[in-house]
Amino acid sequence: MRTLVLAVSARKLAEIAKRAGADVVAADFFGDVDTRALAAWHRLPGGLETGIDGDALLAWARSLDGRFDGIVYGAGFERDPALLGKLAKIAPLLGNSPEVVATLKDPFGFAALLRRLGLPHPEISTVPRPGMHWLRKRRGGSGGTHISPVTASTPPVSAEHYFQVRATGEPISALFVANGRAARVLAFSVQWAAPTVTRPFRYGGCAGPATLIPTLAREIERACDAITAATGLVGLNSLDLLVSGETYTVLEVNPRPGATLDLFGELDGCSLWDCHLRSIRGDLPEPTDDQATGARAAMVVYADEAQDIPALFDWGTGVADIPEPESRIAAGMPICTVIATGPDAGSARAAVEERAAALLKRFPLSLRESA
Repeated sequence: MRTLVLAVSARKLAEIAKRAGADVVAADFFGDVDTRALAAWHRLPGGLETGIDGDALLAWARSLDGRFDGIVYGAGFERDPALLGKLAKIAPLLGNSPEVVATLKDPFGFAALLRRLGLPHPEISTVPRPGMHWLRKRRGGSGGTHISPVTASTPPVSAEHYFQVRATGEPISALFVANGRAARVLAFSVQWAAPTVTRPFRYGGCAGPATLIPTLAREIERACDAITAATGLVGLNSLDLLVSGETYTVLEVNPRPGATLDLFGELDGCSLWDCHLRSIRGDLPEPTDDQATGARAAMVVYADEAQDIPALFDWGTGVADIPEPESRIAAGMPICTVIATGPDAGSARAAVEERAAALLKRFPLSLRESA
């Protein structure tokens, strides 16, 4: 089976596909060393700030030699679900339909859906009411860089933005698989930010599996089930939440495989790649009582100033998304991803932060000071 994998960063998807024996052609914005080692690679047209160049992507996809059995997409397409419909004319989408993505990434429609389902969700508006703390978000945004607190100088929303009340709680993500009718939560993870002055909610990393109160875990699984039944979700998805004690607040659904693939490459003896494809055909994995042993954490290391990667550098172990030697990392862009393990999610996070700090100490001085 020859599959086209498209994402802002395709390494995680290409990795689980390769492990499952799939034949993959990958396209993303980075072309990291390890991505190119996993699959034939092409540069995804566009950029992180401007988004995917749909016309250029379609022209390139149509020019590819050979037939593809399907397209698996990751982050980057939420801003333009119609582009997925055009890609589906080139090869079948092995994931959620453009209509499902559009439904879930319409903030007002999604909020209305959650109200109908009786699921807690922060208030959203086109005009922030006084006396409340608001966030300004971009429709279809990902990675947290599009989120900013509302201040007196915040511009009004445009067609691309909306306001959401700032909720409290610990950021938790539920990785779940769906078959269009029902869902099964595979694992929970904790997430954290890598804030800057202008981007206080920039994605920093994740660790898991995280342990939740059993009653809360069951409530969240019922929420995934209800959203799936109402929208027809299929494949691997994630539900982002804020958890406080025994309560939760739904933030959004990511209707595609996401960042936690680095934590859960295989669950219950089934690869996530196979799990994704089987669920699209209608099969859900059977529940299991097996308890995970140990945890993993993945953390993004950023460059806060433009930097050049040394020609010869020993990245060591536990590092992924490795940039090409002598390439230039633009200010604010990720340098690499660091991965570590531990007996539980908290220990894994501590280990990954320690590994990232050790890696930074080995960088040339100019890169180290910036990162």
